[in-house]
Amino acid sequence: MTVPAIYALATGVPQRRYSQDEAYEQFVELGLGRNRLARSIFGYTGVGFRHAVVDSSYYTENHGTQARNEVYMREAVPLAEATIQKCLEEACVTAEAIDDLIVVSCTGFNIPGLDLHLAARLRMRRDLRRACILGMGCYGAFPGLLRAREAVVAQPERLALVLAVELCSLHLQFENTTENFISSALFADGAAAVLVGNAASGQCGPVLVDALTHCDYSTFEHMSFTLTDHGFRMYLSSYVPDLLAAHIEGFVDALLERNGLRRDTVRFWGIHPGSQKILDHAQERLALSDEQMESSRAILYEYGNMSSPTILFVLDRIQRCANPTRGDYGVLLAFGPGLTMESVLVRW
Repeated sequence: MTVPAIYALATGVPQRRYSQDEAYEQFVELGLGRNRLARSIFGYTGVGFRHAVVDSSYYTENHGTQARNEVYMREAVPLAEATIQKCLEEACVTAEAIDDLIVVSCTGFNIPGLDLHLAARLRMRRDLRRACILGMGCYGAFPGLLRAREAVVAQPERLALVLAVELCSLHLQFENTTENFISSALFADGAAAVLVGNAASGQCGPVLVDALTHCDYSTFEHMSFTLTDHGFRMYLSSYVPDLLAAHIEGFVDALLERNGLRRDTVRFWGIHPGSQKILDHAQERLALSDEQMESSRAILYEYGNMSSPTILFVLDRIQRCANPTRGDYGVLLAFGPGLTMESVLVRW
């Protein structure tokens, strides 16, 4: 029987790293957030540091969408390439061995896209199957993993590579609003790559057991990423944590029950760190311990919210620092526009 599993996982960030205090001071220098509300928001997000592909001089003028997208293509390709190379080296696999390449992103767009640029730079095979998952926001890695899982189930000998890369820093907006304070205090840049294959080959990464999706079509206005003449405007309503909390218990229990599990039989939990408030609500509703939340909170503090790659950073930290053992279960959760909840059940 074919059992799709993660062979290797790698993460990458730009070299520039800013503390949250430095980010706030840059924000103020732009003439924004000179009030207690903005300072409070920057201080309460749970973010300690963030990485970005641009320095503070980039924000001295309000760039148009074309200019921002040109920076996206110039910076996303080498960051993604380095992250993929790291993933392949961990698995002792060559780029020519990859059968499927799935690229996930929502912070830039181009034709030819990242998929073709990366395939060419990495010298992947000409019969490579490619797919791009665009515009899905913070939960985008999940449909990417599902696409990879389906490829391996259909043809067990295939190797599928998922790449999630976001450059959120390019889309800082010059708006003195609460919503802009929230997004400017949270979002950052990063990339993650996952190699998926058949567990029967002897590789020992976590098995992708099951997945579940829930969409609330009545809440579109609470989370959005809108294309404007000056980049993408991120909007994150203050009601999002409450909306997610109202659904998360039933959503998680449905995934576990159909696999013969309960919450107390799952050792590891990877919650997308959309914000500190989201993590607080998730911990309370799911009755999770501080230890079970540690990886999510640590990634939020060290890297901020990088959108789609972030949940893979959380999984990477669980594997490196929490010492999962054979037979342990883990639940990964992410949230995004829709409002959409995505989950994956893994087993080591």
